[in-house]
Amino acid sequence: MIFIDLKRKPEDDGTSEGTGYTQESTLTALDMVPGQLYETIVVTWDESMRGNAAPIGVLCTGERSVTLYLYPGTHTLENILRNRKFTVNVTLDPLIFTEATLGDPGDEMFSSHRGYLHLEGTDAFFTAEVESVKKVVRTDRYGETEIHIVNARTPEIFRGEDFRIVLNRGIYAVIESLINYTRAGFMDPQDLMGRIREMNRIARKVGGPREREAMKRIIRKLESKGFK
Repeated sequence: MIFIDLKRKPEDDGTSEGTGYTQESTLTALDMVPGQLYETIVVTWDESMRGNAAPIGVLCTGERSVTLYLYPGTHTLENILRNRKFTVNVTLDPLIFTEATLGDPGDEMFSSHRGYLHLEGTDAFFTAEVESVKKVVRTDRYGETEIHIVNARTPEIFRGEDFRIVLNRGIYAVIESLINYTRAGFMDPQDLMGRIREMNRIARKVGGPREREAMKRIIRKLESKGFK
């Protein structure tokens, strides 16, 4: 790994960014496991390099590859189809997730790096170059939806000094289920199992084998107590 002190210059020459980062060789340095979906902020930009940030689940597909599932009509998809590149930003800050969802962060929130934009001061980020885009129609509980599957490789991976984890909703689904389990004697049985089933759906969708096994044990224990 290589430590790089990335200091933003007063003048933006398109090659600078935030604070100190360690350059890593693979996504495993961020504890990202192939097959798991992680909650991140994806940054894209338009033809004038105006940044756009959106909270998007990123599927790790290999040591240096990821996949996005994007709906049509978004700035994220529009920018990716035009530029064929983006950055994935790792943060635990709830206000950044909120700001990216409710409205685009201001220009001061972005830093540049070799023709890419990323979030200023993010815990970690990596650049992504699109290898393929496939448009499909997917059927789920909401009906039929058109979706674009974006496969990308990750040329550069940077880990910040304060990096801890990349968010995965699977563990939180397990924790929420355990909280509900401890309240089983005070909750309406249908409400309880409805919540557990939703958490199980999330764990099965985005979690790994341990999260899925944890949910199986929780459900099995509740069923042994007569909850259906």
